[in-house]
Amino acid sequence: MNRRRKRPKLREPEGIETVLERAGDSRFARRQAPIPLQTWTRAVGLRIADRAKPWSLERGVLTVRVPSSVWASELSMLAASVISRLRDAGVEVAELRFRVAPLEPPQRPPERRISRAVPPPLPVPRDLEASLALVEDPELREALRYSASHSLAWQDYHERSAGQLNQRNAASRSKPSRR
Repeated sequence: MNRRRKRPKLREPEGIETVLERAGDSRFARRQAPIPLQTWTRAVGLRIADRAKPWSLERGVLTVRVPSSVWASELSMLAASVISRLRDAGVEVAELRFRVAPLEPPQRPPERRISRAVPPPLPVPRDLEASLALVEDPELREALRYSASHSLAWQDYHERSAGQLNQRNAASRSKPSRR
């Protein structure tokens, strides 16, 4: 005979947000995760949560599916801190075990990486040029000049970027707010 577990009586009504958060994103999945996915994500971080999924929890042993043995090895080194964070979240875990198995790709879009163009080299200042003239080896002198001109270009690029950001922040602060 299959007995249904009785839900504990509530002292007061729960908000719909609380119910949905407790149910988790996978409330309609065929197989429920052994711990809420939000709890898992908070314990390990978003990047690891995308590549490692809790699979089963039996007698304090949480089995985690990972895409490769490399992930299993890396996560085994982090096991103590992950267990501690899960315990802090109220999950009774004493040990982690890893199983290599295919995983579905993450639901969210991949992170956007900002690419930037390499700035053109800047002319070397006169005082640095005078110092470079003291270098006897012409090959070394040219390598130092090349490195200095490119380094100065990147410094200038970052200073201009920071200046533009500061101007944008100052402009947004100077606008009166509509309250």
